[in-house]
Amino acid sequence: MADEGQFKNYNNVPVYTIKTVVQETGIPPATLRAWERRYGVLTPGRSDGGYRLFSERDIAVLRWLKHQVDSGVSISRAAALLELRDQAGETVQVAPATSADASKTSALSPGGVHSPAAIAEALLEVLLAFREPQAEVILGEAFALYPVEVVVEEIVARLLTEVGERWHRGEVTVVQEHFITDFLRRRLMVLFHTANQPAAGPLAITAAAPSEWHDLGILIVSLALRREGWRVIPLGQNVPVESLLAEVRKLRPSLVCLSATTGESIGALRQVYDAVREMSEPRPQLVFGGRVFNLHPELRSAFPGAYLGASAREFVAHIAQRKY
Repeated sequence: MADEGQFKNYNNVPVYTIKTVVQETGIPPATLRAWERRYGVLTPGRSDGGYRLFSERDIAVLRWLKHQVDSGVSISRAAALLELRDQAGETVQVAPATSADASKTSALSPGGVHSPAAIAEALLEVLLAFREPQAEVILGEAFALYPVEVVVEEIVARLLTEVGERWHRGEVTVVQEHFITDFLRRRLMVLFHTANQPAAGPLAITAAAPSEWHDLGILIVSLALRREGWRVIPLGQNVPVESLLAEVRKLRPSLVCLSATTGESIGALRQVYDAVREMSEPRPQLVFGGRVFNLHPELRSAFPGAYLGASAREFVAHIAQRKY
């Protein structure tokens, strides 16, 4: 392993291709690109033909980062420590992995190229076993490899769908479902609250439908809207019809988005739909989504113009085409 205090002793001339770097470090190309893009840990040069070239120092840095990750340190923390060392001009030591750190070793196979589907499967496996520290590591690796939108849509949402299906088949216990839901809700809430809430722009109210207690789907939509520049007011679970309509009349949002997972909410959704359509202009656009609409497509026609897609990505794509 490279001595983290001696990076300056390595040649900084970019001469090595990415193929050589992969061979020397054992880090997959996709991971290298993710670390470079997300954390800025490398500044490769370019050949006359435009190919990215790396130096001996780059290889030493990557070996050090890989050692930290293999020892249980998150890539974000390792990159931050590297930046701190560079700014201070001194060595920043990272304590060796303790027995507690060892429990955080990722379930992902080392050196492989991990698709979102594979990461979702590994994450589900450790969450079903209540291994939260390991789940933290896997999710951290996911964010190191992929943009937020991909992690949320293709890993978190995929995992939620799988958990829901297994629960309905009796293959996941209530306790497991609650643990997994709580784990993911906390991570999504962090993402939502760290996304910038614009001071101006179109306003959206998002909520789980009345009598609906599953709110992760609408939280994913709320996050997607906020990252697209919307001001978002999330109301959470089981919002009563009259309370929701009172806020809509007062705030006059551009968009009201409700989610439902079971047919029990359809009657309440009808009340909201009819009430919003009777409002004077400018009235908000009302949109629905969720598991019940995906399982029973015939319900979509009962609310003309209110269904915009089976996923947050599809929904936001539709919204982006409209002017508010």
